[in-house]
Amino acid sequence: MVDLIAPGKKAMPKLRAIAQSSGFMLIAGGAFFGFFMGRIVILDFLNPFSMALLCASMINGVSPYVICTSILAGSFSLNSPELLLKNIILIFVLLFFYLIIKRTRLNKKMFFSIFAPLANLTAGIFIFYIKDYYLYDMLMIIIESVMMCALINIYDKSVSFFINIKKRTKISAEEIISASLLITSAFLGASVHIWQLSVKNIISISIILLLSHFGNIGTGAASGTVFGVLQALSGDIYPSAIGVYGICGVLAAAFKPYGRFMSVLGFILGNAVMTFYINGSTEVLIRLEEILAAALIFMLIPDKKIEKLFSHKWGYTAASSRKKGEESRVKDYTVERLSEISQVFRELSVSMSAGLGGKEYFSQLDAAEILEKVVRDVCHGCGMYNTCWKKEFYGTYQKMFNALSEIESGNYDERDKGIKIINKCLFPEKVWSRLKYHYDIYRHTIAWKKKVDSSRHALSRQMQETSKLISGLANKFNANLEFDKELEEEIAVHMDKLGIGLEDVTVVVDKYSTEIDIRHKNCKGKKECMNKLLPEIRNITGKHFVKYDAACALSGRDTCTLRLREAHKYCIATGIARMQKNSSSVSGDNYSMMELKDGKFFMILSDGMGSGPRAAMESGMALNLLERFLIAGYDQNTALEAVNSLLLIKSDDENYATVDMTIINQYNGEVEFLKAGAVSTFIKYEDHVDIIKNSSLPAGILDKIDVEFNRRKIGDGDFVVMITDGVLEANAKDLDKEKWLGDMIYNIDTRNPKKMADAIMENCLQKSKGQRTDDMTVLVAKLWKSA
Repeated sequence: MVDLIAPGKKAMPKLRAIAQSSGFMLIAGGAFFGFFMGRIVILDFLNPFSMALLCASMINGVSPYVICTSILAGSFSLNSPELLLKNIILIFVLLFFYLIIKRTRLNKKMFFSIFAPLANLTAGIFIFYIKDYYLYDMLMIIIESVMMCALINIYDKSVSFFINIKKRTKISAEEIISASLLITSAFLGASVHIWQLSVKNIISISIILLLSHFGNIGTGAASGTVFGVLQALSGDIYPSAIGVYGICGVLAAAFKPYGRFMSVLGFILGNAVMTFYINGSTEVLIRLEEILAAALIFMLIPDKKIEKLFSHKWGYTAASSRKKGEESRVKDYTVERLSEISQVFRELSVSMSAGLGGKEYFSQLDAAEILEKVVRDVCHGCGMYNTCWKKEFYGTYQKMFNALSEIESGNYDERDKGIKIINKCLFPEKVWSRLKYHYDIYRHTIAWKKKVDSSRHALSRQMQETSKLISGLANKFNANLEFDKELEEEIAVHMDKLGIGLEDVTVVVDKYSTEIDIRHKNCKGKKECMNKLLPEIRNITGKHFVKYDAACALSGRDTCTLRLREAHKYCIATGIARMQKNSSSVSGDNYSMMELKDGKFFMILSDGMGSGPRAAMESGMALNLLERFLIAGYDQNTALEAVNSLLLIKSDDENYATVDMTIINQYNGEVEFLKAGAVSTFIKYEDHVDIIKNSSLPAGILDKIDVEFNRRKIGDGDFVVMITDGVLEANAKDLDKEKWLGDMIYNIDTRNPKKMADAIMENCLQKSKGQRTDDMTVLVAKLWKSA
């Protein structure tokens, strides 16, 4: 006895391990689903479900032999020779091609999605050909083939999910619905009853209750409607009653905050209301006994098991929702603070501009003030004071005012010292001297006030522009960014299938591009982001992405971050040629090229007044300021206004710098030209040269800068050529210098931007016979389409 029992005790754990192994579960599940799907018959003689399951198993590498045997057994149990014959033909054909392509790199999903429906259509036509058939039968076969194509794609997700369910940590809503369809499809065949209760209906109701209670109202409605459609296909309910399951799912989800019992009550209430509405009687559409049996199953499932399933597997959605909620609160707070700061700068701008724009002429009040000072300095101590300023006040005032007018106009002879103007005065030279002294003080005071007012005005405008910038940032924060939630979920689930754990995925769709931010587990320096993530994202989206920013955590951190931006449609190659007016001097031309985050490429060229160090300083300062403003987020017009204001207040004497700006959008090939005093820019197309002309003044001359704006479209292989005025001045003979240079650019036969810039410079030097009247700079940019 002992010897017989002992081996049994040792064998039990092994048998239990085998029964619990994933391989055994797959075989058992395949046999179960294959048998019951082989028994399905809808619309009198259609069964697209069984062959769709077989194709899905082949696509995912599951051994199809057990499923084939189970399908044939299920078909045989229906006693339908036509269905059995068709399934035998399809199974042998599909197995034959499966053995051929299983080790190839052929896309199995695409192959079976096309081949299986065609094979089904061919087999159906053959079977109906050897027996009598009607046009209706042919139409049904076509419908069955179309349904098979759709079901293959649905079951593919379900089978893949069940194969990797232990490894998976994230499940998409699409996979949940697909898995539910697969499970319910198994019960579409001949109904199995226990004590006159339909097992199919009980399982369907149980799944609806689970999804409604642990999902949301949308999940409840979707699951209820799907199961209602399946019940209608199986012939258990009328098509008009499909909505009953959907309403029951909605009410079960709506009552879930009050517990499981209330979810069940919501389902029963929905069934009762819809029954009375549709039938107008008390004959229920869903039997109460089946609802109670499903409710018992629903109530007995432990909370821990269900919560673990739904919270862990749906963790991406829940975490993403919480994250979006937290980000929304942070965004609202940020917008509020930025708006307050913007308002502060706006009020400062108003305060700084208050009182500006005062008089710029010499008024009688100013003259009276000067005369009063002169009288106080000279006349009060004079013995003729009473005679001049009491007895002859008006005459004396008029004579003093005329003298002041002569000083203000400058029409006087310094040798007169005012003697002819101020007669009967005991101290005419002293009066004249004090008048001139106080007027000079007044004039210098006015000049400095104008300078201060100009500075205040410039500062006020800068504060106003800063206020606009901060307000624009607030609007950007407050703007409803377009998040592609479907792509976020698809990326998360796809990576989860590959065993790559992503903590968070954010996909932002912009006007021209898509940006993807990913946080994933620390890969210990294996460069998973480049080796796995980037190629897979390219496969998912069908677009080319480049790594815009990344932070790898080699130690001390649990997560890495990866930011991807959609690759530019166009790339830019540049060439530069420069020549100073004097070989020993410094060029007064300065240039800058930079690419900003939004895919815009800036080419900026500035020419200072004259040549040499002073001109270089002016143009260099203009360029440096423009770069800083653009990088900080100012738009190009605001940046030019800021540079113009700063050039105005920088020094006392006249100084200016031309600004020539070209902005190329690398996503669509649009080019914007902004010019302030700059010479023409040239666009070389394949068959002609376009000239962008300018007639505005440089920056630093007028208080309000006059900027000329043009826009063009360029494409693959086109050139943009920017120059300074020294290049045009190399041709002293031709009146139409732009046409001369345009013809020269068109005739240069090279596709290299550097060689083109050198060729333009060389031709200009030949035209001027080596004489350089000014600094010369040529910038060339070539646009080419990226792969």
